[in-house]
Amino acid sequence: MKIPRLLLLVFPLLILAACGSDVTTQSTKVAPPTPTIIPVPTTPNVPARSVSFTTEDHVKLAGELYGQGKTMVICSHMRGTSLAIWRDSGIPQRLAALGYQVLLYDFRGYGGSDGEEDTTVLDVDLNAAVNFAHRQGATKYVLMGASMGGTASLNVAVKGEASALISLSAPQALGVNVTDADLKTMQVPKLFIASEDDEPYVTDAQHMYNIASQPKEIALYPGTAHGTEIFGGDNGDAPAQRILHFLKQYAPAS
Repeated sequence: MKIPRLLLLVFPLLILAACGSDVTTQSTKVAPPTPTIIPVPTTPNVPARSVSFTTEDHVKLAGELYGQGKTMVICSHMRGTSLAIWRDSGIPQRLAALGYQVLLYDFRGYGGSDGEEDTTVLDVDLNAAVNFAHRQGATKYVLMGASMGGTASLNVAVKGEASALISLSAPQALGVNVTDADLKTMQVPKLFIASEDDEPYVTDAQHMYNIASQPKEIALYPGTAHGTEIFGGDNGDAPAQRILHFLKQYAPAS
């Protein structure tokens, strides 16, 4: 029996169509998008002025002052470091360029400051910095501290009139402390920053955030970076941008 010529032409076309169908139904794996990291901008060229002031117990502390303005950000450093960690972060220069005054200082026994290291009087040193801010014409001030400096900032914020508080990787107690009761009644706007794997500091940050009164914010970043080490690196400019947004909302430059 002879197969009609028309069927001979149709069979190959049907086979090709079937093959084409198999190709088009195969799924194509698409890689998930890579999270965008905000690049760190160039640090503005803002000069610092060397300053000094004396605590109520007569210890002379050294500092650096950036910028002009009625709102001053007071930066307190980590244990075993000095004010240089803030200078190197580029944050003071960026804030000064936005119209803030920014004070970096060394706790007693650190950097250019007199005295012996003593974590039980961190609040005395920071209160001297606050008094210095008022003498410089600041009508508002922000307390921003890393690790040990964050604990000092929390402690002083309980009793003072800060416009905002920023704590980076701060333990709840280190020489001085802030209690749960303090956190529940502290009305100052609070921003807690830490790295997700930086124990036990991230646990303290989460606990303090959970029980603190409003207004409050928390920002946790991947990794183990501690204190000012959070700036740059794999985090790019995201932590700095979070701080700038927080300050714009609660303590704008004036």
